[in-house]
Amino acid sequence: MSDPTFTPEADRELLVVYPDLSHAEAARDALIEAGVPPGEVHVGEEPDTIVSLRAQMREELARPWIVPHAGVTHPRERSVAIVAGAGTALAVLLAFPIALVDFGSTTYWTRWFVVAVVGALFACTVGLFAGAAAAPLGRGEAPDATKGTLLRVGRDSAGLRRVLVDLGPIRVDEVTHDGDPITMVMHSDDRPQHP
Repeated sequence: MSDPTFTPEADRELLVVYPDLSHAEAARDALIEAGVPPGEVHVGEEPDTIVSLRAQMREELARPWIVPHAGVTHPRERSVAIVAGAGTALAVLLAFPIALVDFGSTTYWTRWFVVAVVGALFACTVGLFAGAAAAPLGRGEAPDATKGTLLRVGRDSAGLRRVLVDLGPIRVDEVTHDGDPITMVMHSDDRPQHP
């Protein structure tokens, strides 16, 4: 895999997924107007699907939380935080009645604190596994490359990225001329939604 810090801009291409063919054709026309030779703009070519899938897989592998001492990798999904947060809130609430049980020579608030802390730690542990397991189901989506039409530009620059992003793509990736993914430039999930 290529590292963006070692790949000069001249050796990069842009690979874009648009929602449909009309968006991709509008982007092709905009790129040609911006001075890109027509031979450097490719729409709907099958090999680009593989490159886009590899780029998405690389991006998903590059962004997880890694717990080295446990040998575990977790996706950075909101479901992890939601499950852990809900479990922690439940543990704190359940600590009130459980602390009523006199299981030592301690005060009610000491028992409550111990039960709440142990419950919160348990909830966070469950959240890491249950939340991570629920993440792919929550998305329940096909890979981005299969959701629309691909457009590949044989060059890369900040100006071209702006032109492409303004036309509403699903995702934009930088790749090498050989088709190795470099980095994700933009994903529609990361854009602010305007009414």
